[in-house]
Amino acid sequence: MYFIKLVALVLYVLSFSFSKYSMAEQLSASDIIQIAPSPNGELSSMALTAFGELVKGKRIVALGEQTHGAGNVFTLKSQLIQYLHQHHGFDLFVLESGVYEVDQLWQAAQQGQSIKSLAPGNIFYMYAKSEEVTPLFDYINKQIKTKNPLILTGFDSQHTGELSNKYLVRDLEEALLTMNNSLISTSQWQTLKRQLQQVLNISTERLGNNEQTIFFKHLRTVQQAFKQHTDAFWYRITVGLEAQAKRQWSIQDTRSKEMGENIKWLAEKYPNKKMVVWAHTWHLTKEGNNEINAGKVLSDHFKDDYYMVHFTGVNGRYLDFIDMKIKPVKPVESNAIESAVNKLSASKINFIDLKNVKDKVQELTLYANDYNLSLPSNVWPKYFDGVFISREVKPANFIE
Repeated sequence: MYFIKLVALVLYVLSFSFSKYSMAEQLSASDIIQIAPSPNGELSSMALTAFGELVKGKRIVALGEQTHGAGNVFTLKSQLIQYLHQHHGFDLFVLESGVYEVDQLWQAAQQGQSIKSLAPGNIFYMYAKSEEVTPLFDYINKQIKTKNPLILTGFDSQHTGELSNKYLVRDLEEALLTMNNSLISTSQWQTLKRQLQQVLNISTERLGNNEQTIFFKHLRTVQQAFKQHTDAFWYRITVGLEAQAKRQWSIQDTRSKEMGENIKWLAEKYPNKKMVVWAHTWHLTKEGNNEINAGKVLSDHFKDDYYMVHFTGVNGRYLDFIDMKIKPVKPVESNAIESAVNKLSASKINFIDLKNVKDKVQELTLYANDYNLSLPSNVWPKYFDGVFISREVKPANFIE
């Protein structure tokens, strides 16, 4: 009797293990959009048609990245943006860089200046100086005089570029002057100007408690002046300055939340434009990681009109944007979706709409950050809508 019970238990365990295995193996080649690049790495419009049909009706397509240093991801994102612009009317390109700096670059580009030459020191350095990104800036320049230019905007709530450091406070004062705001004729404004410049100098030295209270009080007075005057651009800039000060002074970090609010404002500014957003994955996920991030703001507001795309890879290397060292992709686990797709498809690039396979990927994992941290499939819907999986991750070519 004991032997029979033991055999029954073993069979039960084996059947349970097999059911989990078979459930994971239900993912098939038909669930994968296989994307074949040409020998020189170019993606044709035909290769991207299935992806385009999937997202063409969305208001916002968000393109994330696990690290700011994967060159093949930069190349793929650049080609996706050009494809969506040319074939599906995504005319607004929203980049993870400061609102003020990118606005200045866009104005200069409209006057014939090269975005690529102006980007270093103003656009986030990994985008401004990676060989895989800069051709996209040339593409934007070439499109400016067409009927449907690809409008370049920034959405970062913090401003760390050279243009902001030199001119933002000056331009802020001029904007207040146009409203005949009485604040600028006071000694408090002179103090606030000096303190704002310290923030833009990336100072982490906090003001004294009393000074700090007065700083935020006066800054909010400026914010309300712009809000009442319906100057949304400078309202968003000054809200960002408050968030930047709090972050640098280790009071509170609402940077990513305000990034989302900036994108909402851009959607209102360009009501008839569909947009592509480019940033780190953890700014764009539909649910924040213990915080309200940009993606959470957008997902709550736009619902199904917001589509978040993640990028991962089977093996390779990437450039660590912090220490600028090339690091290996951690070997994928046997139950990783990267591994499963690699077995099912011979294509160098594959795409999966995760909503369509949610019942087929149980017990699988997916790299979420730095090709190291993995997430189980039961939490994917909280964060991502679709994922590109490259056979090989390649480090960005950074131009010193």
